[in-house]
Amino acid sequence: MIAAGAKYVIVTEEEDVVAEVMKITDAQGASVVFDPIGGPDFLKLMEALAIEGTAYLCGTLSEQVTPLPGIEFVADSKTVKGHNIWKTSGDPVRQKTAVEYIKQGLAREQLNPVIDRVFTFGEIVEVHRYLETNGHFGKIVVTV
Repeated sequence: MIAAGAKYVIVTEEEDVVAEVMKITDAQGASVVFDPIGGPDFLKLMEALAIEGTAYLCGTLSEQVTPLPGIEFVADSKTVKGHNIWKTSGDPVRQKTAVEYIKQGLAREQLNPVIDRVFTFGEIVEVHRYLETNGHFGKIVVTV
């Protein structure tokens, strides 16, 4: 991840995410967290949030229930928001804006997607097998 441009990397299976975020932010906490996994560790991300910070829950890859924060987070005015792609792809105006943003970012070389592997359409079964290993880093491309 550092090689891909991340300033910091926290290996959550090996490090205390709350302690590391507090160290990185001089004990202020993160302004925003983005969680595509959910599950019981979501509350740790809430702890790592700054006062008035926002947590976006956008996935449920965890097989365990995602607990929602309780009264302990009210004093700090932390916000939890749900997010999904349909808010953008399902709205023609937002979709057009997003497509233009991506095109401009690519043209200016501000967006540099990492391609893990390219497959042909005839390899679609292998594509699914590869995705299920969850070992890729970057995008999987299928040419048609």
